Amino acid sequence: MLRWGTSGPEAVEPSLAPSILPGLGRLLAIDSTAWTVSRVDRQGREEVLHRAGQPPAAPMRTTLSRTVQRAAQAAVDGAPGPAMLVVIQPSTGDILAVAQNAQVTDGNPLTGLYAPGSTFKIATVTAALERGLARADEQLPCPATVRIGQRTIPNEDLFAFPSLPLHSAFAHSCNTTFAQLASRLPADGLAEAAGRLGLNADFTIPGITTEAGKVVPATGSADQVESAIGQGSVQASPFGLALMAATVAAGEPVTPQLVRDRPTTVNEGYTAPSRNVIAELRTMMREVVTGGTATGLRASGTVHGKTGTAQYGDGSQANGWFVGYRGDVAFSALTLATNSSKPAVALSAAFLNRLP
Repeated sequence: MLRWGTSGPEAVEPSLAPSILPGLGRLLAIDSTAWTVSRVDRQGREEVLHRAGQPPAAPMRTTLSRTVQRAAQAAVDGAPGPAMLVVIQPSTGDILAVAQNAQVTDGNPLTGLYAPGSTFKIATVTAALERGLARADEQLPCPATVRIGQRTIPNEDLFAFPSLPLHSAFAHSCNTTFAQLASRLPADGLAEAAGRLGLNADFTIPGITTEAGKVVPATGSADQVESAIGQGSVQASPFGLALMAATVAAGEPVTPQLVRDRPTTVNEGYTAPSRNVIAELRTMMREVVTGGTATGLRASGTVHGKTGTAQYGDGSQANGWFVGYRGDVAFSALTLATNSSKPAVALSAAFLNRLP
């Protein structure tokens, strides 16, 4: 836990939480120009790191974990390119860490909106399961490409399976399987499922500004099938995808918070998927790590998640994602312009392997 006093404009120990400090400074400056920063260990012992003004104001506690924040910052700082990481505790909604490295020159982890790529298949499979379009063990086709309306959807590197269970199509990230499922959904099917995972939720969180995502009803068949694989019109932030992972881990809506005693205002809430669907999602997300596209995390504990690669601009470049959770730690990792999800998987492993 990090404890802060009411703050003036000066940032303290900026390497600890550079994405969070400015907002906290503005929030705390409202109360006083006297401030302190303290480090509190697990036994409750407090060490004052800095004090200014007299007398110091009563400390304000944040949800940030010093251990988790340092692990997240070290992980992104070790990435070869621009990288972001957001960490939320599913059981409480506590924001444990927000990190980005110096190579990020545009956007931020809390409000920057990006195409989520195949991480959005968590929402697509939620829609399919809840509407009874397929069972997790149902055999479905996974051709190298599929033509739906005026849009041809390919699998990455044009891999194909004659047929495989839905849970395996999820683990191997079969674009063609999920495009075909989405073509059977109503126009608002994906938006509704995404909403049940928190991507359309809206919060006022004292100390920071956040935007989870933007998922609206499809405007046509091409938009529907592209959105099903996280392209099209769907957008999400690293914060929003961490919230989605936290929702699956918790099995219920999660209200993120940052400052103790300053509760979050829920402007637009949400209802989580059913218990049965949550159970299926957890099993599928575990298979992604044990035998799917994120086997690079098999040595990092019992990790559940989903990879994603999302093109942007003229389509010549793509960002990489990994979204998931381990125990009571949910997170999303974004690596910019890496053209693969493998760097995001490596970033996630670097983060998790630094935790106790």
